[in-house]
Amino acid sequence: MTDNDIYELIRRNQDIQRKFFEIETEILTVLDFTSLFVRLLNLMRNRCNVPYAWISLIADSDAAALVRTLANAEDLDGQLNTIDRDTFLDITRGRMTPVLRNQGLAPFTALYPEPRPADVRSIAVAPITLDGALIGSLNQADTSPTRFAPDMNTDLLAQLAVKVSLCLSNVTAHERLRMLATCDPLTSLLNRRAMDQRLRTEYARAKRYDSPLSIVFIDLDDFKTVNDTLGHDAGDRLLAFFAKQIAAMVRTTDTCARYAGDEFVIILPETTATQTHRFMTRAAAQLADTPVPGIETAVRFSFGVAEAHESGVTDHASLLRLADQRLYNDKRSKNIR
Repeated sequence: MTDNDIYELIRRNQDIQRKFFEIETEILTVLDFTSLFVRLLNLMRNRCNVPYAWISLIADSDAAALVRTLANAEDLDGQLNTIDRDTFLDITRGRMTPVLRNQGLAPFTALYPEPRPADVRSIAVAPITLDGALIGSLNQADTSPTRFAPDMNTDLLAQLAVKVSLCLSNVTAHERLRMLATCDPLTSLLNRRAMDQRLRTEYARAKRYDSPLSIVFIDLDDFKTVNDTLGHDAGDRLLAFFAKQIAAMVRTTDTCARYAGDEFVIILPETTATQTHRFMTRAAAQLADTPVPGIETAVRFSFGVAEAHESGVTDHASLLRLADQRLYNDKRSKNIR
């Protein structure tokens, strides 16, 4: 290596170090997942001139669960994906240091976000942690096979991954506090106040873009009977079970919330009332065949559906009232009080 080569290497490393320092400085004050990921990845694309940058989270990690609950899914389209833990460990071979590859990239496609890039020729995968536990990776990819060659020094990338991990720890602490304020402690669904704000936002978006928006108001049948005959612990198990099941059935863009007692609300953007009725009919049939563990009784419920563009709906509150009225009609038709 000539003196000029050494000088060029030093200059290039200093340039990378400066860019990474700028990125670190700009993400240190972020306090929510969505802003952290969006700002970090945009900075990496723009400052480092890399065409693809995204985060992969291990599906069963605490961070992934919090992100699913609190982050804005639409803002993270193409910037975040989840991956099975075993698959992630196979790809990285359990290493906690950055992995660079420009050959044999097929296994790494499991890390790609949707829509998947088709022209990747090299990739850099930097593992990230939360409070010392592996939760995923910060990823970069390029159309050039030399951008992330395996023989490159990864010290600066490893340092950036450590800083991102520290930021994640700080953000997670704040997001957990926010979750306490916005989530129902029994079911982990959004509470009534947070649901109202989400519905207000989705209603405004539906009106602005003339897109469909439906909501469902749900009330569990015979919940009082379960409480009176089996006790409040059984009632709590019933509520938690229903919340877990219904949350698993909806899309990531939908919102489930506990409204009060045994009442729940689901907000479904880009969904018509007809589509929502079909979904709820399937959900009712599935739950009717699934006994609650420890109670051995199935969950049955009544529901009402309303759509944002119906006559008489003038704001998010009137949309909710219409769904509530239809819930009442459904219960009355079953002679349920």
